[in-house]
Amino acid sequence: MCGIAGIVRLDGAVVTHETEGPVLHGLIHQIAHRGPDDEHFHFWANVGLGVRHLAIVNAEGGRQPLFNETRTVALICDGRIYNHEELRVRLARNHSSKGSSDCDIIPHLYEQMGMAHLDQLNGIFAFALLDRSTAKLYLCRDRLGVKPLFYYRDKNVLVFASEVKAVLAHPAVPRKFNWAAALTYRRRMYYPHSVDELATFFEGIQQLPAGRYLEIELKTGASHERIYWDPASGSSGAAARGGADRDGYIHRYRDLLEDAVRLQLMGDAPCGLFLSGGMNSLAVAYFASKYEAPHGFSMLSDATLINGDAATAHAAAESLQLPNHMVLFDSRALDVTPSLWRSFLWTAEMPIAGAEQLYKYLLHAYARERIPGLKVVLLGTGGGEFNGGHSKAVFNSVDASSWRTFEQILVGYERESLLQQSGAWSAYASMSADGQFLISQDFLADLAQLHRYESPWCGYRDMCRRMMPTCQLWHEDRASAAHGIEARVPFLDHRLVELTYAVPTALHQDLFWDQNILREALAGGVADHFRQRSKTAFFTGEAVKRTRQLIYGLLCAERQTLLEQAIDEGSRCAGVVNEDVFRQLFRELPNDPELTNTDLVLDLVNMGLLAAMAKGQPRPERFEGQLRVSDVAVDDWSAWEEHFGISAVQRSPGLGRNSVVAFADGIRLVKGEAGDPRLLDQGGYYILRNDDLEFTLEADLEPWVKFLRLVDGEHRVGDILEAAGLTDRDIWKHLEEAVEYDVLKVVRPSH
Repeated sequence: MCGIAGIVRLDGAVVTHETEGPVLHGLIHQIAHRGPDDEHFHFWANVGLGVRHLAIVNAEGGRQPLFNETRTVALICDGRIYNHEELRVRLARNHSSKGSSDCDIIPHLYEQMGMAHLDQLNGIFAFALLDRSTAKLYLCRDRLGVKPLFYYRDKNVLVFASEVKAVLAHPAVPRKFNWAAALTYRRRMYYPHSVDELATFFEGIQQLPAGRYLEIELKTGASHERIYWDPASGSSGAAARGGADRDGYIHRYRDLLEDAVRLQLMGDAPCGLFLSGGMNSLAVAYFASKYEAPHGFSMLSDATLINGDAATAHAAAESLQLPNHMVLFDSRALDVTPSLWRSFLWTAEMPIAGAEQLYKYLLHAYARERIPGLKVVLLGTGGGEFNGGHSKAVFNSVDASSWRTFEQILVGYERESLLQQSGAWSAYASMSADGQFLISQDFLADLAQLHRYESPWCGYRDMCRRMMPTCQLWHEDRASAAHGIEARVPFLDHRLVELTYAVPTALHQDLFWDQNILREALAGGVADHFRQRSKTAFFTGEAVKRTRQLIYGLLCAERQTLLEQAIDEGSRCAGVVNEDVFRQLFRELPNDPELTNTDLVLDLVNMGLLAAMAKGQPRPERFEGQLRVSDVAVDDWSAWEEHFGISAVQRSPGLGRNSVVAFADGIRLVKGEAGDPRLLDQGGYYILRNDDLEFTLEADLEPWVKFLRLVDGEHRVGDILEAAGLTDRDIWKHLEEAVEYDVLKVVRPSH
């Protein structure tokens, strides 16, 4: 991993160390965290290049810029070329490289093949390549957009860098937040058509799309953006040879995934992996364990305890004999201050950032602190997008999940995209009967001058491919790079993605429903109880409220300082956000027990803060505060979870298994009886407050009802659980909420 930046004078002015050096140094300073090991610059004609380097492969030989033999080609590159050894053998006859860095093959490949050399690279990269002989500069980004690259241009100058904050540091760049892009992002991210490219959140700054390069003619200033990879076009290589039948695709998928993991373990620095308990990270851990034993890091929180991810991660690490760190995120001790949030947000550079992204940021910080030499982490990112991991758990109905429901949702996304592009009035276009739309999809596509997808799945994978660089990959890059770690994503090996595109429509449901292609690829290697585990979402279900409470507490901290900073200096949000309505939204948050609008309010706070930061250009900071997260040593998981699990991350101080609880004053638990019209279910249970109906206890709350029936103000929580045959996980969320809403009271705290 590196941080790169550059300045091109499109007006032809010569760039030297004296003229543009201080400005270029300022750009590089903003992204020093991406390459803490060394710093170098290169100037030629009207171009200045700068790079910060993180040494992973051959620290000495990997210093940049990198050159060909005659030094007519210069390269600065953020990334990793996984197949560099194979390519070096092929180049040995005609070229020699002084170092053995993985990226130093690029100038030689370019010299031999021109920009067609990109087809030969297997890796993650964003680079600038200067060709003195043709007076051209090429800015290039890898096929899936794992590595970031941003640029700004006007008639006089083009500025590019690995992160937005570095581009903003150039005096010619307007430091203005793009409210239109931010306010429409959540909707546009679900459009499958690439016509509507997702932008950055800062005016005038573009991100180079994945799978493309920008060719800049240095003598004239003209530029051309070119597509070099598009798996949907059918011209993306030999992945279509994966197999003509179902088993052939499954076997090819397994082989490619294993090879991707093997290649991405490369490097001279320690490698780790994040083991979430989900299928994708488990698959990465399984294949990695066949070659070495990287350190695993698993998040231990109320969410991962409730959804079972933590238990699965622990069991998987034991099964694969991997050293694994169960990292406890205790919401009582995790002090998320406004200062920490601002630092994190400026690292992220995007307003759609919440608790999940913050936790990953802190997990990277902990991993680097725990294993000081750690510079590489393997992630499971991208698997669910291309192997169907979200088809059942995310894009579906909980009560009646099916491939048909999944496709119906995807058809809706395509239609929304066509409506946006065609300008058709949705009042007509949204009318339907018996599952059929009044205005045909084909007509809308013709009106928008866009193609219809062969199947809903085809539109979905395109949607994922265009969304990922501005969503998951953006966050993963910033969270890791902030701590000098390179995040690698085996599931986004382009060969694997191409294979999923090559699967014929007739096999889509079979292979991509609930990521069957991955589950079957792991058959015989991974135990069935791991392989068949249902996918769970990180912050949904029972844990979502606790997450919102954390964020709400952050927004309230230090007299609501983040809210005040976001709307300070009236001009910052003038014409965009109505301050009175915004404050009212915030005041109403606690009136809803589920804090439903917390994420929306946080988005707007983030937008205001980023608008201020863009103007003020805060100094880049690496989080150096007290993490307040730590390893939890677990020998026998069942025993640990039973006695400490849920209570280890509880939010209510003094509430534990040794606590004695009683019903609060005026509270009664009653069973439905004939003659009372309020209690409709004659066999159901209800909570009354002063004889007024307070809560209806649904049938799925039977364990909680069992617990409540034994509450007497004398017995400890642990004793009640034992008598009822229950565990902490069965009732702890409800127990904490009952205390919070004054349904139960603690008459004797836990000691």
